[in-house]
Amino acid sequence: MRTVMKFGGSILSKEEELHRVAKVIKERRAKEEIVAVVSALKGITDSLIDAACAALENGEGIDKAVEAARETHLGILKGIRGKEIKEEAEKKVLEKITVIERALYGISYLKELSPRSLDLVQTMGERMSAPILEAYLRDNGIEAVSFDEAFIATNSEHGQGLPEMEETGKAIEEKVGKLIHNKVAVLPGFFGKDKGQNIVSFGRGGSDFSAAIVASSLGANALELWKDVDGFMTADPKIVQKAELLPNVSYDEAEELGYFGAKIIFPRTVPPLREKGTEIVIKNILSPEKTGTVVSGKREKHERIVKSIAVKRSTAAITLRSPAFVGQAGILEKIFSAMADVCVSVDLVATSETGVSFTVDEKDFEIAKQAIPKIDLPLENVEFNRDVALLGLVGEGLKRTPGIAGRVFSCLGKHGINVEMISMGSSEINMSFLIKEKDLEKAVKVLHEEIVEAKK
Repeated sequence: MRTVMKFGGSILSKEEELHRVAKVIKERRAKEEIVAVVSALKGITDSLIDAACAALENGEGIDKAVEAARETHLGILKGIRGKEIKEEAEKKVLEKITVIERALYGISYLKELSPRSLDLVQTMGERMSAPILEAYLRDNGIEAVSFDEAFIATNSEHGQGLPEMEETGKAIEEKVGKLIHNKVAVLPGFFGKDKGQNIVSFGRGGSDFSAAIVASSLGANALELWKDVDGFMTADPKIVQKAELLPNVSYDEAEELGYFGAKIIFPRTVPPLREKGTEIVIKNILSPEKTGTVVSGKREKHERIVKSIAVKRSTAAITLRSPAFVGQAGILEKIFSAMADVCVSVDLVATSETGVSFTVDEKDFEIAKQAIPKIDLPLENVEFNRDVALLGLVGEGLKRTPGIAGRVFSCLGKHGINVEMISMGSSEINMSFLIKEKDLEKAVKVLHEEIVEAKK
């Protein structure tokens, strides 16, 4: 039996939790072949990106950034008891620190930060995490070996790489599959390499995606995503006290929740495993005995209409209006193209004969606003709304339940909450609403009580 375990950055940033990871793997190692895929330590990717941008802008702060990375990673290794194991890990980490330092000075001297250079810098966090986890495993009596890559072959789209699955499968089986009968393999997530052996990152959350690729390539029985939470909940427990753990979620539901911003799973994690029917299991390192959430293709006998209520704060809405839109083809294409040109992702879309409304992340609002005049459309009126939030209802039961939209509108209307936009996802298991941000928590509470808790 083969299992791929992915460990997040918050877990890897604490000595006591690294020892917990070692304990979990040690207990499972006797019956399973284990591969561990790691994220960067918490906050490291952001700090490396910031350092690269600062190096480009003014060349200041490089020494400070390098020293901070050195102190953080060597500090974590203080929890290692074996002198030789610790020294080996320190050597590997310091080699990466040297690469970071040289890359940052190169960016500063050349006054150039190419996508390739940024990928080299921002993936160093995972490449330092791998030898750290290897050291903790060996220090706890587990035979383990870390690698400097996960042997994932990609295209050359820096920042949003895609795997070449056939080539990747052969490489991972050859490099990793043959040794995991005797040792635990520790691989860095988040990136692959193109044909020129350049580092290509998968974008934010890409370590989960890497783990899915590895699990698919090895024919693993399951991918376990180890977090510091129990799994998917019916709602954010910080908002709804009665929120419950969801023991089972479908692939489609997990994907929708991921797209909606749930930090439990990265959406691209799902497709490589859905194809093979491989389960994804969300586990809590603080409570490893708990079942967590199982993501699979199985259907529950008595499932809820709505499994979970997801929210996305910090959202802005843009509405474009013109009588000239009537009967005109290609309107959405022109809008989406203009947003894509400035790397802005569109979330929710609603259309009418004379208008198009769409939402973007608040952080992208100014960029999106500046792109509006460049859209090749005869716009008569443009409206902006920045005090809004997205609320999504996710569940397989939505597509089999007539009148559910009416129930939702009735519930919100009864409590004085106005819906600004509504969209039904193409999968028919996601119903999204745009509401005033001030009404968000109230909306989640009343919908959870009247629809989720009712279970019908």
